[in-house]
Amino acid sequence: MVNINSRNLSSKELNNIIKKKLGVNADIVIEHPASMHNLGTALIGKGSITVKGSTGFYTGGFLEGPSLIIEGNTGWYTGDNMCSGEIIIKQNAGSNAGPSMIGGNLVIYGSTGSRAGVGLKGGNLIICGDCGRWTGQMTLGGRIVVLGKIGLGFGESMYRGLLHTRDPEAESKLGGNVEFHKISHEEAESLAALLEQYEIDADAAKFKSVRPMTSGRHTYTLFKPTHKKSLES
Repeated sequence: MVNINSRNLSSKELNNIIKKKLGVNADIVIEHPASMHNLGTALIGKGSITVKGSTGFYTGGFLEGPSLIIEGNTGWYTGDNMCSGEIIIKQNAGSNAGPSMIGGNLVIYGSTGSRAGVGLKGGNLIICGDCGRWTGQMTLGGRIVVLGKIGLGFGESMYRGLLHTRDPEAESKLGGNVEFHKISHEEAESLAALLEQYEIDADAAKFKSVRPMTSGRHTYTLFKPTHKKSLES
């Protein structure tokens, strides 16, 4: 294990040190993060990084492989475009958590703000507390699981992917172009394994599934501009 005191380091300096240590030391501990922005971005490889405190914006962006454990809170855009590995947040996350995730697991043991998982493409986003408006908007793949209350516009304009909620008022909070169903047996089995992996005490059978609407979707007209040569003077 290696301990890094980040008190007098910039995010660029700290990330470069972490990158050099990954693969050499399996466990890295970051002390005094002081809500630093961009901590743990573009990390590639194996290993575990534990942050003893809270972080700012863009924590763990483009993560590919390691485990990033935040013992405090994180700011906006945690896990932006993460590819693989895992980010575990012991407390709360700001808005736009997990935007455009491609893979991996982002686990928030507290609550998060609005627009969590916008444009999700793959992986799993688990929110043990509540989430704000427009969570799962324009989901393209992957899975979002919310144990607490959801905000309005849940799953708005999903294309693919799967959302799970156990909010008793969920049906009144759904966005457009989605369907609300009882969880299937296969979905419940897969969800139960995921919850067990992160020691989350919840009955998978009690969740409902939100999926993209298969018929009657809103129609869209794409704007096709025409290009004309400018007039000569």
